[in-house]
Amino acid sequence: MELFSVEFYVIMFTVAALLVGLIVKPREKGPAELSFATALVLDRETDTTPRLEFRCLDNGDVALIRSGLTGITDTATVALSITRIGFDISVEERVTPGVGGFPVERASFLLEGLGAERYHITYNASAYSLFLSTTLLNRPGICLTRSFTQS
Repeated sequence: MELFSVEFYVIMFTVAALLVGLIVKPREKGPAELSFATALVLDRETDTTPRLEFRCLDNGDVALIRSGLTGITDTATVALSITRIGFDISVEERVTPGVGGFPVERASFLLEGLGAERYHITYNASAYSLFLSTTLLNRPGICLTRSFTQS
């Protein structure tokens, strides 16, 4: 095989394509971690626009404030099922109505054990047919508010 033959260039192109493929291959995401969170606080709010607020805390935790809940009282249970695979977080909201009590529009949660990384978060509130997808850079002091879309 000669240095400037067609076969040489075909082999070099194949080796280059293989190297590029190995370099850009995504790393392993690791196993899925499943956790649950129950609302720490259910309270009233004047602005009932369905939205989600992220507040990055100094210790790496993220406070989630879910606004725009309708038709529930303070005796309801609002819980999250959280699946984390690498830096992808998928949240499923579950609402169990209560009996009696005063109406509430907002629930607060705490996502624990997150590092100072960039996370892709999807949040599905199937009881209200709402969906949200966003990227969150978890750094102390960052506050981010996102509105829901109809799913």
